[in-house]
Amino acid sequence: MPGITDREISKFRDDLLWLLRHVCGTLDGLTEAEINWRPAAKDANSRLVLATHTLGAAEAHVLELLAGQPIDRVRSREFTVAGGAEPLRSRLDDVTRRIAATLDGLDPAELDRERATPGGSSTGREVLLWAIAHASQHHGAAQLTRDLALGARAAR
Repeated sequence: MPGITDREISKFRDDLLWLLRHVCGTLDGLTEAEINWRPAAKDANSRLVLATHTLGAAEAHVLELLAGQPIDRVRSREFTVAGGAEPLRSRLDDVTRRIAATLDGLDPAELDRERATPGGSSTGREVLLWAIAHASQHHGAAQLTRDLALGARAAR
């Protein structure tokens, strides 16, 4: 029978993967213009930007910070991306597969081990909690931005 930390890692994995799939799912059924549409608010992001950044951040949290795997990420590029949804869907499949494999093979002791993070030092558990909180924030923003785009479509 799996121990509490094994169940905890499984829960972290399932929640994070659900959020990643649903952030990217906010692009479904939209035109390329709607995917790239940004609300009028200063510094607002399109759904494509939100989804791209959410995948990049999850990859950085889990693969790089938690598991020590080097990743090729340029965070600033995530905020300038434009285009269609297909490249993102391929990236989603790749990132979720790698995150799932990493978490499925994670030694539960890694949850309590301290590691260097941009904010100083965090346990593996704290890294996973932040990955989920971050993805959750962007999930809400992506859903709201989708609703605004669909409202604009209906008004035309």
